[in-house]
Amino acid sequence: MGALTAVSPTAAVQSDPPQRHVLVVDDEVELADQLAQGLRILGFAVASVYSATEARRQLAARGDIEVVITDVRLAGEEGLELAEEISRETDERRAIEVVVISGNASTEDAARAERAGASDFLTKPFRLHEIAKAVDVAAARARARRMQAHSLSNGAQPSASLLARLETTNAALAAKIASGAMPPEIAPCLAEILPRLKAASGFQDLHELEAGVLRLEELLHAFTLEAPGTQTALDLAPLATGVLNRVAQAHPACALRIDQTLPEVAILADRERVARILELSAGLLLAHPSHNTTLGMGLSTDGSTDAKWARLGLWAGPDAMANEPSAGLMMDGKPGAIAECGAALGFFLAQRLAKLERGALSTTVTSSGRVALQLSLPVRPVK
Repeated sequence: MGALTAVSPTAAVQSDPPQRHVLVVDDEVELADQLAQGLRILGFAVASVYSATEARRQLAARGDIEVVITDVRLAGEEGLELAEEISRETDERRAIEVVVISGNASTEDAARAERAGASDFLTKPFRLHEIAKAVDVAAARARARRMQAHSLSNGAQPSASLLARLETTNAALAAKIASGAMPPEIAPCLAEILPRLKAASGFQDLHELEAGVLRLEELLHAFTLEAPGTQTALDLAPLATGVLNRVAQAHPACALRIDQTLPEVAILADRERVARILELSAGLLLAHPSHNTTLGMGLSTDGSTDAKWARLGLWAGPDAMANEPSAGLMMDGKPGAIAECGAALGFFLAQRLAKLERGALSTTVTSSGRVALQLSLPVRPVK
């Protein structure tokens, strides 16, 4: 995942990071265009050019490009020369990271790319998720470098503004906990996380600090809301499938298993809010080291005709999903099961968003020892 943009406690909750702007440079036109198209499907903003000369024109004309992907060898010029030039001449306030790719890589090429300051070096053929992960890391570094440069040019410490936001948000969260407006279990989570965020210093830690501040601001904002979001007719199965596919793509070691008999379940809910709940829930399950190989999902309904519930179950574990409980059979649990994954604040946020949609999010540990989540949302007649 790339760097996140600032969201104030009164702004709308953001479910997706901003687009990362990428320039693909390869003299093999078809390969360049295929790579660009694949990255666009994953949400990147990508342009492709076919020579170092064209790349220089693009970089001179645009200030939003954060990552350049270049082949080692280009027609008439080496891509490594372009990488060295970018590293040597680019203003830090417009910092650009380079990912070098090669179909005939040598040890010397890899060493030279490292000396040129390349963020990563990939050998063809590579998988789309591998280059996507490399671009995400590179974009985060570029944004951190830009943030540091702008902070230093303004005479401020790189993390000063973020630390100020952290203090303000923490004070507001503490006040809500003290008033009973937020669960008291959030307090020890904050006590554990805040020292680590405050210790962040230097541009290498700014991305973690910013992500932590944004998560706390999002949590605070969720507890200032009292009503459901924009209600639209949703088919829950394809929405959930799409979100889980995106999460799985960000975890290369994750195998996704989705019940192929998912029923059609129509609900009225806020699309972005439900997508955020699912995104957070899947991320929570995959956060634990032993839960990073298989992510599963099932969907069922229960209740009477007048009071029907959609039960969407998610689970993760290191083995094949044999003999797992169906979504409608999972037992209610407590946040403590998720707290062991070090992601309790994400659970409280997802649980709050579910409550705002007149639903519920619960956890359990299955008979096989896997942590599982159940999202319950009311099925409403769609007119």
